[in-house]
Amino acid sequence: MSLDVTNIVESVRQTLAPAGATLSDTWAALIGDRVAGWRIKNAAAIQKAVAAEVATLGLRVDKVKIPERYAITWFEEATKQDEAEIQQLFARLLARAAAGDHDAGDRRHLEILTHLTPKDAAVFHWYFAREDPGIEKMSAEYLVWKSVKEELGEDAWLSVEHLMALGVLERRFDVVAREGGLMGKDAWTASTDLAPTERGLSLYRACNPAVPADAAKD
Repeated sequence: MSLDVTNIVESVRQTLAPAGATLSDTWAALIGDRVAGWRIKNAAAIQKAVAAEVATLGLRVDKVKIPERYAITWFEEATKQDEAEIQQLFARLLARAAAGDHDAGDRRHLEILTHLTPKDAAVFHWYFAREDPGIEKMSAEYLVWKSVKEELGEDAWLSVEHLMALGVLERRFDVVAREGGLMGKDAWTASTDLAPTERGLSLYRACNPAVPADAAKD
């Protein structure tokens, strides 16, 4: 079954038609049709990305599974994206939400995606790949700092900080006692780790290129 992003939100669009027309007239008077044309171009690109996700993952989609609140929010935010990396993430969420994936259906993830840059997305996948089985996990903040700069460039740490601000990653502090301190007393050492939040793990499950375990398939 094909998944047409325009049909998903058609009923909602009609409901909002009076307000939408007013907004359209206001913006048209200011900047003509540039915004509308840009978003239509984005929608066309995302439509292709959605179709590719459905075909690649072999998902069985059902647009009835997408609530109107999710659909209109998705459409509003997704059509603001003109970078292929972010469009793909939006497409993946919609395709999997329509297949009944619980993580992808969480509309709070849409807010995160709309704030990501392509570099953020690359760092996001780089970090969370270490949560997959068979890959060495990394928690110490200084090791993450060193490795992400070596592998993804000097500016990659800015993306780590952005992911923390978005609630995808978090700092955790730990204090451990060890023997051998002054005068035989315990010495204390502190460590700072980076860890995924539950929200971050949910978003990664929804955006992981691998087939999600709970998605309906043919």
